[in-house]
Amino acid sequence: MTEIRRPSPSNAGAGWTVRQVTPRTRWRRGSDTCPACGATVELDEAHYQVELDRERPENLSEKLTRERRLLSFCDESCADEWVSRFDRTE
Repeated sequence: MTEIRRPSPSNAGAGWTVRQVTPRTRWRRGSDTCPACGATVELDEAHYQVELDRERPENLSEKLTRERRLLSFCDESCADEWVSRFDRTE
């Protein structure tokens, strides 16, 4: 599955649903920017991940029917803040 990372909070809406908010530790190497506060999130350290999901537009040449995005947050409060703002824009 192709992973699309770091959508901006302003364009994440458009049919996306928050599937889960999960604490992660040692997910993989690398870093991301927290969408809530802008801090650097080290992905091989403790952080939170928000999974977004939506139905893909029908395309007869593809079998995939769902699309997901993974966002990495520096801590639970940033993830909760972002999710609450996301829910209000839907």
